[in-house]
Amino acid sequence: MKRLFTMEFGDDKSLYLRDTWREGNSICGVVPLNPSSSGLWPSPKLAEPNANIEFWNYMFPHVEIIFLIVTILWQFFHFGLKRLGMIRFTSHMLTGILLSKSFLKENTPARHFFSTEDYKETVFGLFGACSYMMFWFLMGVKMDLGLVRNTGKKAITIGLSSVLLSITVCSFIFFIILRDIGTKKGEPILNFFEIIIIYSIQCLSSFPVIGNLLFELRLQNSELGRLAMSSAVISDFSTSILSAVLVFLKELRDEKTRLGSVFIGDVVVGNRPLMRAGTVVFFICFAIWIFRPLMFVIISRTPSGRPVKKVYIYLIIVLVFGSAILADWCKQSIFMGPFILGLAVPHGPPLGSAIIQKFESAVFGTFLPFFVATSAEELDTSLILSWFDFKTIFIIVFVSFVVKFALTTLPALLCGMPMNDSLALALIMSFKGIFEFGAYAFGYQRGSIRPVTFTILSIYILLNSAIIPPILRRLYDPSRMYAGYEKRNMLHMKPNSELRILSCIYRTNDIHPMINLLEATCPSRESPVATYVLHLMELVGQANPVFISHRLQTRKSEDTSYNSESVIASFDQFHKDFFGCVSVSTYTALSVPKTMHGDICMLALNNTTSLIILPFHQTWSADGSAIVSDSSMIRKLNKSVVELSPCSVGIFVYRSNSGRRTIRETSPNFSSYQVCMLFLGGKDDREALTLAKRMARDSRINITVVSLISSNQKSKQVADWDRMLDLELLRDVKSNVLAGADIFFSEEVVNDASQTSELLKSIANEYDLFIVGREKGRKSAFTEGLEEWSEFEELGVIGDLLTSQDLKSQASVLVIQQQQQMI
Repeated sequence: MKRLFTMEFGDDKSLYLRDTWREGNSICGVVPLNPSSSGLWPSPKLAEPNANIEFWNYMFPHVEIIFLIVTILWQFFHFGLKRLGMIRFTSHMLTGILLSKSFLKENTPARHFFSTEDYKETVFGLFGACSYMMFWFLMGVKMDLGLVRNTGKKAITIGLSSVLLSITVCSFIFFIILRDIGTKKGEPILNFFEIIIIYSIQCLSSFPVIGNLLFELRLQNSELGRLAMSSAVISDFSTSILSAVLVFLKELRDEKTRLGSVFIGDVVVGNRPLMRAGTVVFFICFAIWIFRPLMFVIISRTPSGRPVKKVYIYLIIVLVFGSAILADWCKQSIFMGPFILGLAVPHGPPLGSAIIQKFESAVFGTFLPFFVATSAEELDTSLILSWFDFKTIFIIVFVSFVVKFALTTLPALLCGMPMNDSLALALIMSFKGIFEFGAYAFGYQRGSIRPVTFTILSIYILLNSAIIPPILRRLYDPSRMYAGYEKRNMLHMKPNSELRILSCIYRTNDIHPMINLLEATCPSRESPVATYVLHLMELVGQANPVFISHRLQTRKSEDTSYNSESVIASFDQFHKDFFGCVSVSTYTALSVPKTMHGDICMLALNNTTSLIILPFHQTWSADGSAIVSDSSMIRKLNKSVVELSPCSVGIFVYRSNSGRRTIRETSPNFSSYQVCMLFLGGKDDREALTLAKRMARDSRINITVVSLISSNQKSKQVADWDRMLDLELLRDVKSNVLAGADIFFSEEVVNDASQTSELLKSIANEYDLFIVGREKGRKSAFTEGLEEWSEFEELGVIGDLLTSQDLKSQASVLVIQQQQQMI
């Protein structure tokens, strides 16, 4: 309820900051005070001139104006700086410095307008805390911890070395070798705690900061970005545990609570350290075993392709604010609770994408720059009067950076990464952003850091954020972002291990040929096949791409799931036919043609597949004699995937054969499916031969391996390493023949391209399927001169010749390219 109050009238204008009026010698006001003005031109005007307050002196209009100014300034800076390769945080920092004491001097109207005095200290602090908290929550939602689980020892080694080992080495340097640093004539200038804060924060690698950098550089799905995020998770996790333990021990010392009190029956009240530690453990368990399963319940209740109900999103945000309050009560940083809940939210559509889409623009475009600007208002370059102060802090920062950079680069090199990628990873792990700036601002507000130290460190963070992203853009080639550091192909798979295949479907005509080919891989309980089916559709009439996992969302009969029902039903039946031998996961991706290859490569990378199968861009008539359709868009897509694929890739050219259309139809006809593998040599042919050997396990399939050899190769002793690998693999095939396996081996002497062409014509109609290697750019006497006549370079010379209409063949062709590794 509102109540009136009166006070004696005076000349102080601050008495009239809300709804007030004058009666005689008294001022009448309303409590609670009105935070909003009555408009630009309030009417009627009060008789007392001092009582007519301008609208910008009210709390909400004042804050809104500051929001507007900050947004305009950082957008202005970013408009120019993004062309130099810089990210948004640099523009946020420049805006904060422009509005700080360095430019807006004390006792000026502009300084008073932006300073945190009176109610502004509470309001600005509240907005800043909410901004910082939502930033951490959204970064948690963006992250996919499922990608981190598959990283392994490399990320653990780099993460621990980059942070914990760096802190240990820096501690040794500053307190053993450079123990006099921070002292002048024997008198300490920097206190012990201040030095620890500086180098400890410099050695940290914040998961959200690195994640935000990778998102802005569009490297989050690359192998380098994945490794950097995994290493940051390891470092953040280890340092979070360490800091939580230190906070707990400090609370025990301050409140004199003994650990033994639990066992001797003493009552532990709610504000004691043990109660807080127990609350933290309970909250983490709640996020993992209660909150996250509830998120999947929400997803399962959302029909495929439809948005999540808004009430669920609002309830999640309420829990986020509650988690921040709980974290503060437990003496932890307020962002820890929201960040943990963000990690518990399943990333991607439908839930994670809905939260990001709803809040990302406001948080990253308005609230976060406001937090940086208000945190930087105490920055004052006029305080840097002493060269000693600058030199001392510079030495601490520089040594910390060098130590961290070296202890990130060396483990990466020892793990077999290329030099450029190791240097890029070290730069990513050394990047500083909003977490480090917020930590220094918090230390300054608590009095742990002097104003001059805060100023110098803020300038360093600005330079760090401005220099590292452009260098990364030059050092790391984004076109290689899907290339892998590890072997993900069929040749290097362990015996009888699961074969993971990503099957792409462009048209409904691709469904049954693809299932037929998957069945030919001979799935069994001893050697199962995991199939990831991606139905790709061109995005028309929508602003945002859509990626749907049909395992997560329920389907309703009236919902066509973007016309993917036939794909889902067909592969579900394939899964039932081979129950226990085949696992099927179906996805639908709607995107523009230029980015479709990213959906394919990302899904293959996330699921560590060994082979991607792409349908050819041309389709033939039922009798396989004429071309029915020809899509240039699909051809460009296939070429992009072939160039960027994170694993081996195959292009499947399907032609119907009126005699035996599928493998299943061979048994009733008492016939067999005839497959020919043409072996010319090279890594692609070795990969293709590995697939052919797997197919040979099926009794319905007859495999013939035709090895081409020149007269020179037959007479000369083998000295080439690549040729030695070829002969070793062929020796295994020959041994299978002797053991009675269904692999027929023949060796054909071919001396030039014309003889190769004649050989292909003679066997073109003897088989149902040809398997060949692509071998792009490989010089060979078998194909010399044929490159000039090739129509489709993505098929290689032999594959293009087999699909040529001049050959008059009705056999299907599978062209295999082995994974192109970065090392």
